[in-house]
Amino acid sequence: MQTSVRSHHKNNKVDRAATLLKACISLPQLKQIHAFIFRSNLHQNKSLASTLVSLYAFHSFPRYTHLVFSSVSNPNLSLFNHSIRAFSKIPSHCIQSIHLYLQMIHNGIKPDNFTYPFLFNSCAALSALHHGTEIHGRIIRSGFGSYLPVCNSLIDMYGKCNALDRSYDVFDEMSEKDVVSYNAVLGAHAKLGEDMSRAQQLFDHMPVSNVISWNAMIVGYVNGSDLDSARAVFDRMPERNVVSWTTMLVGYTKHGLVGSARDLFDAMPQRNLISWTAMITGYAQNGQPGEALALFHRMEEARIKPDAATMTSVISACAQLGGTELVQWVGSYVDQKGIERNERVLTALVDMHAKCGNVEEACRLFKEIPQPDVFSYSALITGLASHGHGIKALEIFRKMQASDIEPDDITFVGVLTACSHTGLVEDGLRFWESMVKNYLIEPGADHYACIVDMLGRAGQLEEAHRLVRSMPMGPHPGALGALLAACRTYGNVQIAESVAKQLFELEPENSGNYILLASIYASREQWEEATKVRVAMKEKCVNKLPGCSWI
Repeated sequence: MQTSVRSHHKNNKVDRAATLLKACISLPQLKQIHAFIFRSNLHQNKSLASTLVSLYAFHSFPRYTHLVFSSVSNPNLSLFNHSIRAFSKIPSHCIQSIHLYLQMIHNGIKPDNFTYPFLFNSCAALSALHHGTEIHGRIIRSGFGSYLPVCNSLIDMYGKCNALDRSYDVFDEMSEKDVVSYNAVLGAHAKLGEDMSRAQQLFDHMPVSNVISWNAMIVGYVNGSDLDSARAVFDRMPERNVVSWTTMLVGYTKHGLVGSARDLFDAMPQRNLISWTAMITGYAQNGQPGEALALFHRMEEARIKPDAATMTSVISACAQLGGTELVQWVGSYVDQKGIERNERVLTALVDMHAKCGNVEEACRLFKEIPQPDVFSYSALITGLASHGHGIKALEIFRKMQASDIEPDDITFVGVLTACSHTGLVEDGLRFWESMVKNYLIEPGADHYACIVDMLGRAGQLEEAHRLVRSMPMGPHPGALGALLAACRTYGNVQIAESVAKQLFELEPENSGNYILLASIYASREQWEEATKVRVAMKEKCVNKLPGCSWI
Protein backbone atom coordinates (compact mmCIF):
# COMPACT_ATOMS: atom_id res chain seq x y z
CA MET A 1 0.00 0.00 0.00
CA GLN A 2 2.79 2.44 0.94
CA THR A 3 4.64 1.59 -2.28
CA SER A 4 1.50 2.36 -4.28
CA VAL A 5 1.08 5.70 -2.50
CA ARG A 6 4.73 6.65 -3.09
CA SER A 7 4.40 5.68 -6.76
CA HIS A 8 1.23 7.75 -7.11
CA HIS A 9 2.91 10.70 -5.39
CA LYS A 10 5.92 10.45 -7.69
CA ASN A 11 3.69 10.25 -10.77
CA ASN A 12 1.93 13.40 -9.61
CA LYS A 13 5.29 15.16 -9.38
CA VAL A 14 6.23 13.95 -12.86
CA ASP A 15 2.92 15.22 -14.24
CA ARG A 16 3.38 18.54 -12.44
CA ALA A 17 6.93 18.92 -13.78
CA ALA A 18 5.77 18.08 -17.30
CA THR A 19 2.98 20.68 -17.04
CA LEU A 20 5.40 23.31 -15.76
CA LEU A 21 7.84 22.61 -18.60
CA LYS A 22 5.04 22.88 -21.14
CA ALA A 23 4.14 26.35 -19.81
CA CYS A 24 7.76 27.53 -19.45
CA ILE A 25 8.51 30.73 -21.40
CA SER A 26 11.81 32.02 -19.99
CA LEU A 27 15.25 30.81 -18.97
CA PRO A 28 14.84 31.80 -15.27
CA GLN A 29 11.60 29.79 -15.15
CA LEU A 30 13.33 26.84 -16.79
CA LYS A 31 16.11 26.88 -14.21
CA GLN A 32 13.54 26.92 -11.37
CA ILE A 33 11.68 23.96 -12.86
CA HIS A 34 14.96 22.13 -13.36
CA ALA A 35 15.79 22.70 -9.68
CA PHE A 36 12.35 21.34 -8.71
CA ILE A 37 12.95 18.23 -10.84
CA PHE A 38 16.34 17.68 -9.22
CA ARG A 39 15.00 18.21 -5.65
CA SER A 40 12.19 15.79 -6.40
CA ASN A 41 14.71 13.16 -7.53
CA LEU A 42 13.15 13.09 -11.01
CA HIS A 43 16.34 13.86 -12.94
CA GLN A 44 16.58 10.25 -14.11
CA ASN A 45 13.18 10.51 -15.82
CA LYS A 46 14.09 10.28 -19.50
CA SER A 47 10.96 12.04 -20.75
CA LEU A 48 11.52 15.06 -18.49
CA ALA A 49 15.22 15.06 -19.36
CA SER A 50 14.40 15.10 -23.09
CA THR A 51 12.12 18.12 -22.61
CA LEU A 52 14.73 19.91 -20.50
CA VAL A 53 17.38 19.31 -23.15
CA SER A 54 15.16 20.77 -25.88
CA LEU A 55 14.24 23.84 -23.83
CA TYR A 56 17.81 24.62 -22.82
CA ALA A 57 18.81 24.38 -26.46
CA PHE A 58 15.95 26.72 -27.40
CA HIS A 59 17.36 29.26 -24.94
CA SER A 60 20.90 28.67 -26.31
CA PHE A 61 22.22 27.32 -23.02
CA PRO A 62 24.41 24.40 -24.13
CA ARG A 63 26.19 23.92 -20.80
CA TYR A 64 22.93 22.95 -19.10
CA THR A 65 21.89 20.86 -22.10
CA HIS A 66 24.99 18.76 -21.56
CA LEU A 67 24.45 18.73 -17.78
CA VAL A 68 20.93 17.31 -18.12
CA PHE A 69 22.03 14.61 -20.53
CA SER A 70 24.99 13.63 -18.34
CA SER A 71 22.77 13.31 -15.25
CA VAL A 72 20.83 10.40 -16.80
CA SER A 73 22.68 7.14 -16.17
CA ASN A 74 21.25 5.11 -19.07
CA PRO A 75 20.00 7.48 -21.78
CA ASN A 76 17.56 5.95 -24.25
CA LEU A 77 17.07 6.58 -27.97
CA SER A 78 14.63 9.44 -27.36
CA LEU A 79 17.02 11.30 -25.05
CA PHE A 80 19.91 10.79 -27.48
CA ASN A 81 17.77 12.12 -30.34
CA HIS A 82 16.63 15.16 -28.36
CA SER A 83 20.20 15.92 -27.32
CA ILE A 84 21.63 15.45 -30.82
CA ARG A 85 18.91 17.72 -32.16
CA ALA A 86 19.54 20.29 -29.41
CA PHE A 87 23.27 20.57 -30.09
CA SER A 88 22.71 20.64 -33.87
CA LYS A 89 20.84 23.92 -33.42
CA ILE A 90 23.74 25.61 -31.58
CA PRO A 91 26.46 26.34 -34.19
CA SER A 92 29.32 26.44 -31.70
CA HIS A 93 28.34 23.05 -30.24
CA CYS A 94 27.46 21.03 -33.33
CA ILE A 95 30.45 18.77 -32.73
CA GLN A 96 28.67 17.55 -29.58
CA SER A 97 25.98 16.02 -31.80
CA ILE A 98 28.59 13.86 -33.50
CA HIS A 99 30.15 12.91 -30.16
CA LEU A 100 26.73 11.85 -28.86
CA TYR A 101 26.12 9.82 -32.00
CA LEU A 102 29.40 7.95 -31.47
CA GLN A 103 28.49 7.37 -27.81
CA MET A 104 25.10 6.11 -28.94
CA ILE A 105 26.70 3.55 -31.24
CA HIS A 106 29.14 2.55 -28.49
CA ASN A 107 26.21 1.98 -26.10
CA GLY A 108 24.56 -0.35 -28.60
CA ILE A 109 21.61 1.95 -29.31
CA LYS A 110 20.58 1.96 -32.96
CA PRO A 111 19.84 5.37 -34.52
CA ASP A 112 16.48 5.81 -36.23
CA ASN A 113 15.16 8.04 -38.98
CA PHE A 114 14.88 10.97 -36.52
CA THR A 115 18.56 10.78 -35.59
CA TYR A 116 20.13 11.27 -38.99
CA PRO A 117 18.71 14.61 -40.25
CA PHE A 118 20.06 16.47 -37.21
CA LEU A 119 23.40 14.70 -37.49
CA PHE A 120 23.69 15.85 -41.09
CA ASN A 121 22.74 19.39 -40.03
CA SER A 122 25.71 19.32 -37.64
CA CYS A 123 28.05 17.92 -40.29
CA ALA A 124 26.91 20.68 -42.65
CA ALA A 125 27.50 23.41 -40.06
CA LEU A 126 30.98 22.02 -39.37
CA SER A 127 31.78 21.32 -43.05
CA ALA A 128 32.60 17.85 -41.71
CA LEU A 129 32.46 15.95 -45.01
CA HIS A 130 34.42 13.00 -43.61
CA HIS A 131 31.92 12.42 -40.77
CA GLY A 132 28.98 12.99 -43.10
CA THR A 133 30.26 10.42 -45.59
CA GLU A 134 30.79 7.83 -42.84
CA ILE A 135 27.27 8.35 -41.49
CA HIS A 136 25.91 8.11 -45.04
CA GLY A 137 27.51 4.66 -45.31
CA ARG A 138 25.79 3.55 -42.09
CA ILE A 139 22.45 4.78 -43.42
CA ILE A 140 22.79 2.61 -46.51
CA ARG A 141 23.59 -0.43 -44.36
CA SER A 142 20.77 0.24 -41.89
CA GLY A 143 18.05 0.75 -44.49
CA PHE A 144 17.13 4.39 -43.80
CA GLY A 145 18.39 5.57 -47.20
CA SER A 146 14.90 5.82 -48.67
CA TYR A 147 13.47 8.01 -45.91
CA LEU A 148 12.71 11.40 -47.47
CA PRO A 149 13.81 13.77 -44.64
CA VAL A 150 17.05 11.80 -44.28
CA CYS A 151 17.79 12.10 -48.01
CA ASN A 152 16.95 15.80 -48.04
CA SER A 153 19.28 16.52 -45.12
CA LEU A 154 21.97 14.41 -46.81
CA ILE A 155 21.69 16.48 -50.02
CA ASP A 156 21.91 19.65 -47.96
CA MET A 157 24.98 18.39 -46.07
CA TYR A 158 26.89 17.52 -49.23
CA GLY A 159 26.00 20.89 -50.75
CA LYS A 160 27.20 22.83 -47.71
CA CYS A 161 30.41 20.78 -47.74
CA ASN A 162 31.00 21.89 -51.37
CA ALA A 163 30.37 18.37 -52.72
CA LEU A 164 27.82 19.28 -55.39
CA ASP A 165 28.22 16.06 -57.39
CA ARG A 166 27.47 13.98 -54.29
CA SER A 167 24.32 16.02 -53.73
CA TYR A 168 23.22 15.04 -57.23
CA ASP A 169 24.15 11.39 -56.60
CA VAL A 170 21.74 11.26 -53.66
CA PHE A 171 19.09 13.26 -55.51
CA ASP A 172 19.22 11.07 -58.62
CA GLU A 173 18.86 7.87 -56.58
CA MET A 174 15.75 9.08 -54.72
CA SER A 175 12.55 7.31 -55.75
CA GLU A 176 10.47 10.02 -54.10
CA LYS A 177 11.26 13.74 -54.19
CA ASP A 178 9.49 16.79 -52.82
CA VAL A 179 10.08 20.53 -53.13
CA VAL A 180 12.56 20.35 -50.22
CA SER A 181 14.66 17.87 -52.22
CA TYR A 182 14.84 20.21 -55.20
CA ASN A 183 15.51 23.21 -52.96
CA ALA A 184 18.37 21.37 -51.24
CA VAL A 185 20.13 20.87 -54.60
CA LEU A 186 19.42 24.46 -55.65
CA GLY A 187 20.79 25.58 -52.28
CA ALA A 188 24.04 23.73 -53.05
CA HIS A 189 24.33 25.60 -56.35
CA ALA A 190 23.47 28.86 -54.57
CA LYS A 191 26.21 28.46 -51.98
CA LEU A 192 28.87 27.79 -54.59
CA GLY A 193 27.54 30.04 -57.36
CA GLU A 194 28.68 27.35 -59.79
CA ASP A 195 27.15 25.55 -62.78
CA MET A 196 24.07 27.75 -62.70
CA SER A 197 22.98 26.54 -66.14
CA ARG A 198 22.50 23.10 -64.56
CA ALA A 199 20.66 24.70 -61.65
CA GLN A 200 18.43 26.61 -64.08
CA GLN A 201 17.59 23.38 -65.90
CA LEU A 202 16.66 21.69 -62.63
CA PHE A 203 14.62 24.72 -61.56
CA ASP A 204 12.74 24.83 -64.86
CA HIS A 205 11.74 21.16 -64.47
CA MET A 206 10.55 21.38 -60.86
CA PRO A 207 7.01 20.00 -60.51
CA VAL A 208 6.32 22.64 -57.86
CA SER A 209 8.50 25.57 -56.81
CA ASN A 210 8.16 28.04 -53.97
CA VAL A 211 9.73 31.32 -52.92
CA ILE A 212 12.69 29.42 -51.43
CA SER A 213 13.41 27.92 -54.85
CA TRP A 214 13.33 31.33 -56.53
CA ASN A 215 15.50 32.89 -53.83
CA ALA A 216 18.07 30.10 -54.20
CA MET A 217 18.36 30.90 -57.90
CA ILE A 218 18.92 34.59 -57.16
CA VAL A 219 21.60 33.77 -54.56
CA GLY A 220 23.33 31.40 -56.98
CA TYR A 221 23.50 33.96 -59.77
CA VAL A 222 24.63 36.67 -57.34
CA ASN A 223 27.40 34.44 -55.96
CA GLY A 224 28.39 33.63 -59.53
CA SER A 225 28.60 37.39 -60.31
CA ASP A 226 25.84 37.14 -62.92
CA LEU A 227 23.66 40.03 -61.81
CA ASP A 228 21.71 40.23 -65.07
CA SER A 229 20.47 36.65 -64.67
CA ALA A 230 19.79 37.25 -60.97
CA ARG A 231 17.66 40.28 -61.84
CA ALA A 232 15.87 38.33 -64.57
CA VAL A 233 14.87 35.68 -62.02
CA PHE A 234 13.86 38.39 -59.55
CA ASP A 235 11.67 40.13 -62.13
CA ARG A 236 9.96 36.83 -63.06
CA MET A 237 9.09 35.88 -59.48
CA PRO A 238 5.35 35.39 -59.00
CA GLU A 239 5.72 36.34 -55.34
CA ARG A 240 8.62 38.04 -53.57
CA ASN A 241 9.41 38.21 -49.88
CA VAL A 242 11.82 40.42 -47.95
CA VAL A 243 14.58 37.84 -48.52
CA SER A 244 14.13 38.13 -52.31
CA TRP A 245 14.47 41.90 -52.26
CA THR A 246 17.37 41.91 -49.80
CA THR A 247 19.31 39.21 -51.68
CA MET A 248 19.10 41.21 -54.91
CA LEU A 249 20.05 44.38 -53.04
CA VAL A 250 23.13 42.72 -51.49
CA GLY A 251 24.10 41.44 -54.94
CA TYR A 252 24.20 45.00 -56.25
CA THR A 253 26.17 46.37 -53.30
CA LYS A 254 28.73 43.55 -53.45
CA HIS A 255 29.48 44.53 -57.03
CA GLY A 256 29.64 48.26 -56.31
CA LEU A 257 26.26 49.10 -57.89
CA VAL A 258 25.08 51.10 -54.91
CA GLY A 259 22.70 53.26 -56.93
CA SER A 260 20.85 50.21 -58.26
CA ALA A 261 20.73 48.81 -54.74
CA ARG A 262 19.21 52.04 -53.39
CA ASP A 263 16.59 52.09 -56.16
CA LEU A 264 15.61 48.56 -55.15
CA PHE A 265 15.60 49.47 -51.47
CA ASP A 266 13.30 52.44 -52.08
CA ALA A 267 10.94 50.22 -54.10
CA MET A 268 10.63 47.55 -51.39
CA PRO A 269 7.01 47.16 -50.24
CA GLN A 270 8.22 46.09 -46.79
CA ARG A 271 11.55 46.52 -45.05
CA ASN A 272 12.87 44.77 -41.98
CA LEU A 273 16.02 45.23 -39.92
CA ILE A 274 17.99 42.95 -42.25
CA SER A 275 17.15 44.98 -45.37
CA TRP A 276 17.95 48.30 -43.64
CA THR A 277 21.24 46.85 -42.40
CA ALA A 278 22.08 45.48 -45.86
CA MET A 279 21.70 48.91 -47.47
CA ILE A 280 23.65 50.68 -44.70
CA THR A 281 26.39 48.06 -45.02
CA GLY A 282 26.42 48.52 -48.79
CA TYR A 283 27.10 52.23 -48.41
CA ALA A 284 29.80 51.66 -45.77
CA GLN A 285 31.58 48.99 -47.80
CA ASN A 286 31.55 51.09 -50.96
CA GLY A 287 33.13 54.20 -49.49
CA GLN A 288 29.94 56.21 -48.93
CA PRO A 289 29.96 56.61 -45.14
CA GLY A 290 27.89 59.79 -45.17
CA GLU A 291 25.06 58.02 -46.99
CA ALA A 292 25.34 55.11 -44.56
CA LEU A 293 24.84 57.39 -41.54
CA ALA A 294 22.03 59.32 -43.23
CA LEU A 295 20.16 56.07 -43.89
CA PHE A 296 20.83 54.91 -40.35
CA HIS A 297 19.13 58.03 -38.99
CA ARG A 298 16.19 57.37 -41.32
CA MET A 299 16.00 53.86 -39.91
CA GLU A 300 15.81 55.31 -36.41
CA GLU A 301 13.01 57.63 -37.53
CA ALA A 302 11.16 54.54 -38.79
CA ARG A 303 11.54 53.14 -35.24
CA ILE A 304 13.57 50.15 -36.36
CA LYS A 305 15.94 49.17 -33.56
CA PRO A 306 19.50 48.44 -34.71
CA ASP A 307 21.32 45.29 -33.70
CA ALA A 308 24.99 44.36 -33.52
CA ALA A 309 25.21 43.79 -37.29
CA THR A 310 23.75 47.24 -38.02
CA MET A 311 26.10 48.94 -35.60
CA THR A 312 29.14 47.16 -37.03
CA SER A 313 28.49 48.94 -40.34
CA VAL A 314 27.63 52.24 -38.65
CA ILE A 315 30.91 52.09 -36.71
CA SER A 316 32.73 51.36 -39.98
CA ALA A 317 31.14 54.46 -41.54
CA CYS A 318 32.24 56.56 -38.55
CA ALA A 319 35.76 55.18 -38.90
CA GLN A 320 35.86 56.32 -42.53
CA LEU A 321 34.62 59.81 -41.70
CA GLY A 322 36.78 60.21 -38.60
CA GLY A 323 36.25 63.14 -36.28
CA THR A 324 36.36 63.09 -32.49
CA GLU A 325 32.67 63.93 -31.97
CA LEU A 326 31.49 61.19 -34.32
CA VAL A 327 33.74 58.59 -32.72
CA GLN A 328 32.53 59.53 -29.24
CA TRP A 329 28.89 59.53 -30.38
CA VAL A 330 28.90 56.02 -31.82
CA GLY A 331 30.76 54.60 -28.81
CA SER A 332 28.18 56.13 -26.46
CA TYR A 333 25.32 54.97 -28.69
CA VAL A 334 26.43 51.33 -28.43
CA ASP A 335 26.51 51.59 -24.63
CA GLN A 336 23.28 53.57 -24.19
CA LYS A 337 21.19 51.37 -26.50
CA GLY A 338 22.46 48.15 -24.97
CA ILE A 339 23.88 46.85 -28.25
CA GLU A 340 25.51 43.45 -27.79
CA ARG A 341 29.26 43.95 -27.59
CA ASN A 342 30.06 40.83 -29.57
CA GLU A 343 33.30 40.13 -31.43
CA ARG A 344 32.15 41.95 -34.58
CA VAL A 345 31.11 45.11 -32.73
CA LEU A 346 34.25 45.17 -30.60
CA THR A 347 36.44 44.56 -33.65
CA ALA A 348 34.72 47.42 -35.48
CA LEU A 349 35.33 49.69 -32.47
CA VAL A 350 38.98 48.62 -32.35
CA ASP A 351 39.32 49.36 -36.06
CA MET A 352 37.63 52.77 -35.72
CA HIS A 353 39.74 53.94 -32.79
CA ALA A 354 42.92 52.58 -34.37
CA LYS A 355 42.22 54.36 -37.67
CA CYS A 356 41.51 57.59 -35.81
CA GLY A 357 44.76 57.35 -33.86
CA ASN A 358 43.15 56.53 -30.50
CA VAL A 359 45.65 53.75 -29.94
CA GLU A 360 45.18 53.35 -26.17
CA GLU A 361 41.41 52.98 -26.54
CA ALA A 362 41.86 50.53 -29.42
CA CYS A 363 44.15 48.37 -27.25
CA ARG A 364 41.72 48.55 -24.32
CA LEU A 365 38.79 47.43 -26.48
CA PHE A 366 40.89 44.67 -28.01
CA LYS A 367 41.38 43.22 -24.52
CA GLU A 368 37.58 43.02 -24.15
CA ILE A 369 37.35 40.49 -27.00
CA PRO A 370 37.23 37.02 -25.37
CA GLN A 371 38.72 35.19 -28.34
CA PRO A 372 40.19 37.61 -30.90
CA ASP A 373 40.13 36.29 -34.45
CA VAL A 374 42.12 37.23 -37.55
CA PHE A 375 39.88 40.28 -38.15
CA SER A 376 40.37 41.60 -34.61
CA TYR A 377 44.14 41.18 -34.76
CA SER A 378 44.36 42.68 -38.26
CA ALA A 379 42.37 45.76 -37.23
CA LEU A 380 44.67 46.46 -34.29
CA ILE A 381 47.91 45.66 -36.14
CA THR A 382 47.00 47.87 -39.11
CA GLY A 383 45.89 50.74 -36.88
CA LEU A 384 49.03 50.63 -34.76
CA ALA A 385 51.28 50.41 -37.83
CA SER A 386 49.61 53.38 -39.51
CA HIS A 387 50.01 55.68 -36.51
CA GLY A 388 53.68 55.30 -35.67
CA HIS A 389 53.46 52.28 -33.39
CA GLY A 390 55.19 49.77 -35.65
CA ILE A 391 57.08 47.97 -32.88
CA LYS A 392 53.86 47.48 -30.90
CA ALA A 393 52.11 46.26 -34.06
CA LEU A 394 54.78 43.60 -34.58
CA GLU A 395 54.46 42.54 -30.92
CA ILE A 396 50.73 42.01 -31.46
CA PHE A 397 51.47 40.04 -34.63
CA ARG A 398 53.80 37.71 -32.73
CA LYS A 399 51.12 37.26 -30.08
CA MET A 400 48.69 36.37 -32.87
CA GLN A 401 51.08 33.74 -34.22
CA ALA A 402 51.58 32.33 -30.72
CA SER A 403 47.79 31.96 -30.46
CA ASP A 404 47.79 29.79 -33.63
CA ILE A 405 45.62 32.28 -35.51
CA GLU A 406 46.57 32.28 -39.17
CA PRO A 407 47.14 35.76 -40.64
CA ASP A 408 45.47 36.77 -43.89
CA ASP A 409 46.36 39.21 -46.64
CA ILE A 410 45.07 42.21 -44.65
CA THR A 411 47.15 41.23 -41.62
CA PHE A 412 50.29 41.30 -43.73
CA VAL A 413 49.48 44.77 -45.08
CA GLY A 414 49.62 45.93 -41.46
CA VAL A 415 52.78 43.95 -40.71
CA LEU A 416 54.61 45.26 -43.78
CA THR A 417 53.45 48.80 -43.03
CA ALA A 418 54.89 48.44 -39.53
CA CYS A 419 58.23 47.31 -40.95
CA SER A 420 58.22 50.19 -43.43
CA HIS A 421 57.50 52.87 -40.82
CA THR A 422 60.11 51.52 -38.39
CA GLY A 423 62.87 50.94 -40.96
CA LEU A 424 62.98 47.18 -40.37
CA VAL A 425 63.85 46.27 -43.95
CA GLU A 426 65.27 42.81 -43.27
CA ASP A 427 62.29 41.89 -41.09
CA GLY A 428 59.92 43.20 -43.74
CA LEU A 429 61.52 41.11 -46.48
CA ARG A 430 61.43 38.07 -44.21
CA PHE A 431 57.72 38.58 -43.50
CA TRP A 432 57.12 39.03 -47.25
CA GLU A 433 58.81 35.70 -47.94
CA SER A 434 56.89 34.00 -45.12
CA MET A 435 53.60 35.38 -46.44
CA VAL A 436 54.21 33.79 -49.84
CA LYS A 437 55.92 30.53 -48.86
CA ASN A 438 54.43 29.66 -45.47
CA TYR A 439 50.92 31.09 -45.78
CA LEU A 440 50.51 30.78 -49.57
CA ILE A 441 49.17 34.33 -49.84
CA GLU A 442 49.58 35.86 -53.28
CA PRO A 443 50.91 39.41 -52.90
CA GLY A 444 48.46 42.10 -53.91
CA ALA A 445 49.02 45.69 -54.97
CA ASP A 446 48.89 46.89 -51.35
CA HIS A 447 51.62 44.45 -50.31
CA TYR A 448 53.85 45.62 -53.16
CA ALA A 449 53.18 49.24 -52.20
CA CYS A 450 54.28 48.51 -48.61
CA ILE A 451 57.54 46.88 -49.72
CA VAL A 452 58.25 49.66 -52.23
CA ASP A 453 57.61 52.24 -49.51
CA MET A 454 59.88 50.32 -47.11
CA LEU A 455 62.73 50.10 -49.62
CA GLY A 456 62.22 53.71 -50.66
CA ARG A 457 62.36 55.01 -47.09
CA ALA A 458 65.61 53.06 -46.62
CA GLY A 459 67.11 54.70 -49.72
CA GLN A 460 67.09 51.50 -51.80
CA LEU A 461 65.47 53.25 -54.77
CA GLU A 462 66.88 51.03 -57.51
CA GLU A 463 65.61 47.90 -55.76
CA ALA A 464 62.23 49.54 -55.19
CA HIS A 465 62.05 50.53 -58.86
CA ARG A 466 62.86 46.98 -59.96
CA LEU A 467 60.07 45.67 -57.74
CA VAL A 468 57.58 48.14 -59.20
CA ARG A 469 58.46 47.02 -62.72
CA SER A 470 58.00 43.36 -61.74
CA MET A 471 54.50 43.74 -60.28
CA PRO A 472 52.30 41.09 -61.99
CA MET A 473 49.22 43.32 -61.83
CA GLY A 474 51.05 46.11 -63.67
CA PRO A 475 51.84 49.63 -62.46
CA HIS A 476 49.84 50.66 -59.41
CA PRO A 477 49.36 54.23 -58.09
CA GLY A 478 50.05 53.21 -54.49
CA ALA A 479 53.45 51.67 -55.21
CA LEU A 480 54.41 54.35 -57.73
CA GLY A 481 53.35 57.13 -55.37
CA ALA A 482 55.45 55.67 -52.55
CA LEU A 483 58.47 55.48 -54.85
CA LEU A 484 57.98 59.05 -56.10
CA ALA A 485 57.86 60.28 -52.48
CA ALA A 486 61.12 58.42 -51.79
CA CYS A 487 62.67 60.05 -54.86
CA ARG A 488 61.87 63.43 -53.34
CA THR A 489 63.51 62.41 -50.05
CA TYR A 490 66.69 61.28 -51.77
CA GLY A 491 66.63 63.68 -54.74
CA ASN A 492 66.64 60.95 -57.42
CA VAL A 493 65.50 62.77 -60.56
CA GLN A 494 66.03 59.91 -63.01
CA ILE A 495 63.71 57.42 -61.30
CA ALA A 496 61.28 60.21 -60.41
CA GLU A 497 60.82 61.13 -64.08
CA SER A 498 60.08 57.52 -65.04
CA VAL A 499 57.65 57.00 -62.17
CA ALA A 500 55.89 60.35 -62.61
CA LYS A 501 55.26 59.63 -66.29
CA GLN A 502 53.35 56.48 -65.33
CA LEU A 503 51.46 58.27 -62.59
CA PHE A 504 50.36 61.04 -64.96
CA GLU A 505 48.77 58.35 -67.15
CA LEU A 506 47.17 56.44 -64.28
CA GLU A 507 45.98 59.49 -62.33
CA PRO A 508 45.71 62.37 -64.81
CA GLU A 509 43.76 64.55 -62.35
CA ASN A 510 45.95 63.99 -59.29
CA SER A 511 47.77 67.28 -58.77
CA GLY A 512 49.92 65.79 -56.01
CA ASN A 513 52.00 63.84 -58.52
CA TYR A 514 52.80 67.00 -60.51
CA ILE A 515 53.64 68.87 -57.31
CA LEU A 516 55.98 66.11 -56.12
CA LEU A 517 57.89 65.99 -59.42
CA ALA A 518 58.20 69.78 -59.55
CA SER A 519 59.44 69.74 -55.96
CA ILE A 520 62.08 67.13 -56.84
CA TYR A 521 63.32 69.29 -59.74
CA ALA A 522 63.38 72.34 -57.47
CA SER A 523 65.37 70.50 -54.80
CA ARG A 524 68.04 69.84 -57.45
CA GLU A 525 67.78 73.47 -58.66
CA GLN A 526 66.45 72.35 -62.05
CA TRP A 527 64.16 75.38 -62.23
CA GLU A 528 63.42 75.11 -65.93
CA GLU A 529 62.16 71.53 -65.55
CA ALA A 530 60.08 72.52 -62.54
CA THR A 531 58.48 75.29 -64.60
CA LYS A 532 57.66 72.84 -67.41
CA VAL A 533 55.77 70.63 -64.92
CA ARG A 534 53.76 73.63 -63.69
CA VAL A 535 52.92 74.61 -67.27
CA ALA A 536 51.91 71.04 -68.17
CA MET A 537 49.68 70.95 -65.13
CA LYS A 538 47.91 74.16 -66.17
CA GLU A 539 47.55 73.01 -69.78
CA LYS A 540 45.86 69.80 -68.64
CA CYS A 541 43.58 71.77 -66.30
CA VAL A 542 44.75 69.89 -63.23
CA ASN A 543 43.71 71.86 -60.17
CA LYS A 544 46.26 72.32 -57.40
CA LEU A 545 44.95 71.03 -54.07
CA PRO A 546 44.63 73.64 -51.28
CA GLY A 547 47.52 73.49 -48.85
CA CYS A 548 49.99 71.92 -51.31
CA SER A 549 53.34 73.57 -51.81
CA TRP A 550 55.61 73.56 -54.85
CA ILE A 551 58.70 73.41 -52.66
